Amino acid sequence: MIGILTTLSLTLPLALPARAPESAAAGARPEPTQTLVEALQRASVERQRGGEPLPWSDVDRGLSALVGAYRAGSAAGPRSREEAAELGQLLCDLAIGTTPFQRLELVLHCRSLLDLGFDGAARERLIRTQVRLLEPLVSRTADEDARDSVLERGIALYESIEAAVTDPLTGEAPDFLRRSRLRIERLKVGQPMPRFVARDTAGNELRSAQLEGRVLVLRFWDPTSAASLAAHRTDAAWVREYWDASFDLIGVATNEDRDAYLAQLEQLRFGGVQLFDGPISTALADALARQQGGFSTAGEFDPSASITRRWGLPVPGSQFIVDARGRIRGRDLAPGATRVLVEQLLLEEQSRRRQQLGQSAGTR
Repeated sequence: MIGILTTLSLTLPLALPARAPESAAAGARPEPTQTLVEALQRASVERQRGGEPLPWSDVDRGLSALVGAYRAGSAAGPRSREEAAELGQLLCDLAIGTTPFQRLELVLHCRSLLDLGFDGAARERLIRTQVRLLEPLVSRTADEDARDSVLERGIALYESIEAAVTDPLTGEAPDFLRRSRLRIERLKVGQPMPRFVARDTAGNELRSAQLEGRVLVLRFWDPTSAASLAAHRTDAAWVREYWDASFDLIGVATNEDRDAYLAQLEQLRFGGVQLFDGPISTALADALARQQGGFSTAGEFDPSASITRRWGLPVPGSQFIVDARGRIRGRDLAPGATRVLVEQLLLEEQSRRRQQLGQSAGTR
């Protein structure tokens, strides 16, 4: 275990805001559990930086050691919902930019934590984490070319959780599962992206319809997730690489304090278009009311919803790749897979435009 701690601790000093602890309970963990959590939090950030990432095998061993530390400690598992929430965010942070196989391994580590036994609130929080980790795998099944044993295993795990938390007599499912089903259905690969109206950093209105004809990479980030901030800073490479193509990088964050949000953007120097996802005006709400789709806390259409809510409240670091026709073509991909897909979609759009030009010339 000492070797694992040493490997995970050898990361560069963070230039990003440190995550604020969600509860004082997190600091009450016995060693080496707290040390492992902190080391994995640093690893979640380091993996999002440019250059050679920390080997996944080190992360995998660190998570196994964390489960073992909980098992060997005086408490069988996380003692509170707050502690489970921190572990859930840690697993979601580690999932940013992973391959399907790596994401599945995170789900299995979460399952190992669940097997330790703890109070109901903490247990539900970790089940919700499993569901959120599995959603990108289940959502990709619309792409038949992407079907493989890993994705099939992800579907089987999701269905087993679904069966376990659904009342066998009434068929009633908890709210978090109903929202998950809605996200999977509306954010599935091949579906049109949810329409939105938002404001950029200058206060200008941006409508999703204005982005037609452009390939998009959307990144949802959050100030409380240092890993999502690091991932979005690295996203700037897409802007430099495709500066002369029909491509846009879009960052979305929820923040009720516009001044603090703008100050943070100036400090972090993100690339691409940044959308401010705070409260929206009545005029924008009226515009959204004339459109279809979207999410709310109850899973219903909410005409006053912000872009983050209309996309189903993605976990920090969530990524969506959208083609020039406004369809979701990939989500939560590793950097190499993102590059391959973006280049494919740009070629598709170039081909479509050439066909349009040829048809236009033929009608003259």
